[in-house]
Amino acid sequence: MQLPDHLPDFTDPPLDEVVLGVQFAPVPSYTSVYAMEIWELFKESFPKVLEQPILEPQFETFGGLNVQTGPKIQFGSPPVGSRLWFLSNDENHLLQFQPDRFLTNWRRQPNPQPYPRYEGIAASFLENLKKLEAHFADRFAYKIDINQAEIGYINVIPVDDFSEASDWFRMWNGAHLNTEALNASFNEVITDQEGKPLARLRHDLQSVFSVDGKSRAFRLSLTYKGKPAGSDLVSAMEFISGGREASVEKFDEITTETAHRIWGKQA
Repeated sequence: MQLPDHLPDFTDPPLDEVVLGVQFAPVPSYTSVYAMEIWELFKESFPKVLEQPILEPQFETFGGLNVQTGPKIQFGSPPVGSRLWFLSNDENHLLQFQPDRFLTNWRRQPNPQPYPRYEGIAASFLENLKKLEAHFADRFAYKIDINQAEIGYINVIPVDDFSEASDWFRMWNGAHLNTEALNASFNEVITDQEGKPLARLRHDLQSVFSVDGKSRAFRLSLTYKGKPAGSDLVSAMEFISGGREASVEKFDEITTETAHRIWGKQA
């Protein structure tokens, strides 16, 4: 995979975390007894394991009175068991598995590293997803049935004062406010060439402090979610790739030229 020519590129983006994921119909015969078998698929590269609360099913729906912006709708029986985190030795790379979901995270912390780029993250995610798909077919005679996919970018932008919002984000149109705190969220519906809803792009902007309270930053998250055109891996990756393009273009659109110079935007 290569960066599409039309996408803006940054040599030093403020990315703190990237998430790619799919949701699928739960494996009918799966129970937590099989968790060790799942870990064995990834253990060589992800030798550490943590157990986390299970995530509820999420479906992006559009139109009518049932427009959903959060995890409200559930079809069929909920997944059983827990969500497993498989971590790399440096803990910057993470796989998340539960009986109806598979995600990968790249995190700049806890051991600061350069951003490895979407192409590398996506290739690794697809490779691991293929391992899971093959295991499901062999162990449970189950064909993976993907019903949602997502990609999320989390950016952390250090600042001296929260009144600097207009230096970083175009939405303030140059207004300098004596801002004590900032918390803004909104959703944008992404449509296809025929104008039909395709996905939802969620914007979240927050003012945050470091643990010791001495440092300030803006935390900007862009999350693209929806139902791929098909239920297979190819369709899911095409959807995620489209989400990558939409998210990067939106990031470029809502941030300022001053910010672009600091982050090394390429002409």
